Amino acid sequence: MLNSFLKLLRGEPAERVVWTADLNYWLFARRQQGRGDPAWDTEEGYLQFHRSLGVMPYYYYGKFWLGEPRYSSRIHLSSETDGPRTLSRIETPVGTLTRVVQYLPTSYSTGAVKHYIANEDDLDVLLYVLEQRTLVPACLDDYPERVHLWESYGGLPSIALPRAPLASLAYEWAGVEHMVYLLMDCPDKVQAALRLMAEQEQPVVEAVCRAAPPLVHFADNLSSANLGGLYGRYMADHHRWRIEHLHAAGVRCVVHLDGTVKGLLPQLVQVGFDGIEALTPKPVGDLDAAEMSRLAGQRVILWGGVPGAMFAPPYTWPDMEAHVRAVLAAWRGRPFVVGVADQVPPDGDITFCSRIAELVAG
Repeated sequence: MLNSFLKLLRGEPAERVVWTADLNYWLFARRQQGRGDPAWDTEEGYLQFHRSLGVMPYYYYGKFWLGEPRYSSRIHLSSETDGPRTLSRIETPVGTLTRVVQYLPTSYSTGAVKHYIANEDDLDVLLYVLEQRTLVPACLDDYPERVHLWESYGGLPSIALPRAPLASLAYEWAGVEHMVYLLMDCPDKVQAALRLMAEQEQPVVEAVCRAAPPLVHFADNLSSANLGGLYGRYMADHHRWRIEHLHAAGVRCVVHLDGTVKGLLPQLVQVGFDGIEALTPKPVGDLDAAEMSRLAGQRVILWGGVPGAMFAPPYTWPDMEAHVRAVLAAWRGRPFVVGVADQVPPDGDITFCSRIAELVAG
């Protein structure tokens, strides 16, 4: 599958259907349940597990983010965990920002119940924090050796640029609701924060261009429902700038769109992405696979098509089989990768992975 995947990235016809699946959520839940295999905690054991399921290894978050934040001595970071809640603090001479993240044992997931930024005063502190921050390249020094290891298992390790400024503000700092209010109430300060974030990316993008990996992910976790109406004004130019530099270095660019699709898909195609990943069709998403193909045109790689929810009840294997066959029929004749959108859930039937592998191989 890897050769076909690389051919797709080069704009060439694939020899076979490529099948990927993000198994990290399922694996994390198994560890939390005490049912994990210790081998999964090593990179080679992780790769072997994918091979046993017939899945092309790609998603790996141990060495994923290509930018690492560094702060001056004026910034003090701390965190403390009390039961299911973790409180993180960013203390500065002009104020303190706090975030509370809660672990949800029923879903084996975490969520922010309090974001760092909620109002203009917090935004002022964020501006100070960003002025005291730099981003340095990360996860590139041993990347060639890791590529060699992953090739022996038929995969390619994923790596990602820092989230684009608006996505970072939405998901890492303020949450979508607070961000929207701040855009309306103090747009100049928000724009200043976005500019600082964008400027700090430049050393990371330059380092990636020098390393010239075959593929870089834009892990912005986009959804048309959240950012579709803001994309053209606040994100498109920044994405276009990144893509132009990376393409000049021979690096292909894929963006993570794991929510509603209709509003963003044509905009992402227009800025020049090579692929759009984690596409979630009906019965979970807002479009079916055929509608996605019509909306995207024929150039871009459509990547996804298999909702993670369909791995779990009430869906059965006959439901999944019929769905995958429909995706294959809808995307036949265009560049695509069959993938889970977005992850196999903790209660998912992992044997569906190997059965999908057999189905797409046939």
